[in-house]
Amino acid sequence: MSPKTVRDVYNCFVIPEEKLKKNGYLYFESESSNRAEFMKNDKWSNFAFMSDEDNTRKCSRCSRLFNRKSTFSYPNLCQFHPLKREIINGFVYHLCCLQRVGTSKGCTTHSFHVHQQPSEKILEEFVQTPKPASSRDYRSNKIFALDVEMIHTEDGLEAGRISLVDREGRIMIDEYIRPEGKIIHLNTQFSGIQEFHLENAKSLKQIHQLLFQFVNRSTLLIGHGLSNDLKVLRLVHLNVIDTGLLEDSSNGRMPSLKALARKWLNKEIQNTHEGHDSIEDAITCLDIVEVFIECHCPDLSVDV
Repeated sequence: MSPKTVRDVYNCFVIPEEKLKKNGYLYFESESSNRAEFMKNDKWSNFAFMSDEDNTRKCSRCSRLFNRKSTFSYPNLCQFHPLKREIINGFVYHLCCLQRVGTSKGCTTHSFHVHQQPSEKILEEFVQTPKPASSRDYRSNKIFALDVEMIHTEDGLEAGRISLVDREGRIMIDEYIRPEGKIIHLNTQFSGIQEFHLENAKSLKQIHQLLFQFVNRSTLLIGHGLSNDLKVLRLVHLNVIDTGLLEDSSNGRMPSLKALARKWLNKEIQNTHEGHDSIEDAITCLDIVEVFIECHCPDLSVDV
């Protein structure tokens, strides 16, 4: 099957732009816009953008409010549960310590609070993936999976590692990224990033230059909760298959990639103590989409 035919099959499952925008994807109002826009939801929703004058933030780990300007001047102990909750025998437990929800403030502590609410001023730093250079632009029919590992800085979440993988599982990009804000927590348990990884890391501008060698506005990107990955990359791209949006969730929440891998691939991922592997996550997204297509449209083979 030719690349164009494969791409035609995948195009049937591209998430509509309106749905992307409602689920946190940023966009530009017009070609001349110099500031990215977003649909405003609840003030304290994940990855909300805050007014430049508002320094109050909600800790994404313990939910306490704090002043981001005094993060390092006046450390405030953060007590939290690092892992998600799960219902076991009718009761809700924290998976990190197996304590019932409501019986403990947290089993883990850290010296500082962290947040996912960057200032609105960074919306002026976003760029859109480039237009195709011509009708023969080799990037236009490409399909890649993208995954980004993130770290906590005083400005919110920032990109710490980017992985771009093609449909054959070939690694096109795997680079560490130097954050712009002062680091609060490397989030190593989940990001897998350690201090030495950032010693020779690239700047975000260098990452853009590298990424745009493979990706233009017509390139199809696959990922899970890709809106957050694009936000920390300061990118706008709306040609997407988001594995978390392929099906409507019964509880209104996006299912985790771990849960989707178990459901569609009968596979366990993210099991190591070294944190998530962005290459593994990207390849898992590719596999989920391929199985999803085969299940819903068995006549549309995507085998090359």
